[in-house]
Amino acid sequence: MRQVPEYKNNDAIACIFRQIARCYRYLGGEGFRVAAYQGAAEMLLNMREDIAVYASDIKRLEALDHIGERMAMKITEYLQTGKIAVFSHLKKQVPYGLLELMDISGFGPATLRILYDRLGIKNEDELVEALNDHRLDGVKGIGKRRVENMKVLLAVTRRGQPVSLTDARRIGTALVGLLTKIPGVQRAELCGSIRRKKPLVGDIDILVLAEPEARRAIVQTFIASRHVLRVLVSGVNKASVLLRCRHIQVDIRLMHSREYGAALLYMTGSRGHTVHLRMIAKEKGYMMNEYGLFERATHRKIAGSTEKEMYRALGLKYIPPELRLNNGEIESAGLSRAMHM
Repeated sequence: MRQVPEYKNNDAIACIFRQIARCYRYLGGEGFRVAAYQGAAEMLLNMREDIAVYASDIKRLEALDHIGERMAMKITEYLQTGKIAVFSHLKKQVPYGLLELMDISGFGPATLRILYDRLGIKNEDELVEALNDHRLDGVKGIGKRRVENMKVLLAVTRRGQPVSLTDARRIGTALVGLLTKIPGVQRAELCGSIRRKKPLVGDIDILVLAEPEARRAIVQTFIASRHVLRVLVSGVNKASVLLRCRHIQVDIRLMHSREYGAALLYMTGSRGHTVHLRMIAKEKGYMMNEYGLFERATHRKIAGSTEKEMYRALGLKYIPPELRLNNGEIESAGLSRAMHM
């Protein structure tokens, strides 16, 4: 069986399941299958362990929410081969490059079928070219107003350029204010590049603390905001959206207060820094993720409520966010703590 980092299997399989759901949605008449694959994808993304731990016990796998016998077989197929045959088959039946547009209001399956069946348009770039060449003008089922709406939507949904730290912090602070007004939100904090004070920011990451029972309503309220142009991902514990303002991507993650430090460390990055920390954790017999630091053998939680607790459990001094570059700061923190002791 393929060896991959923790949770990578969950993300990969969830992505495939969502694409399968899109394929069935495009083909039509498969509402049950669409809901089944979307439910399974959401379950995978919200798991606290890699789905591969269930691979040796098919009955336990089938017993998970939204899985069942057929979905379990597809998960096992991916874990053994790295692919799912039904997905490869479905991609040949649809204009795969167009399917992501179904997440945009106004680009439903019926519209995409017209674009593909009548004009042979197979992806977003070909659609933009057809719009610029006026090839959609007069096509039955696509009126003049819809053509103009397509032009506007495609022009603004393409992700914008990185923004300055000042602008990103201003936008992010406004979003934190919006989130903290939603019932059930205990706290919201900017993470990622903003917290690391990078001069240019590509997207905005926000950590939200909330009890599990309140999270679905929080996510739905957030993605329904007038500031959101396009929903990229929506689950119980996370959401990714594209803003109308500067077309910036915003990622929010909902966690429990006891996981705050681990989640803040994970969402702040940099990626190189957190990967290095995970390597140290592994060497010490631990497993580190966004939920905390755990003993690998017993799964007993070692740390997670604060960042300082996480660093201390790894034998390191606390490292400020702006220094987390994986450029020698971890080695210095270990040496400094050893000298202090």
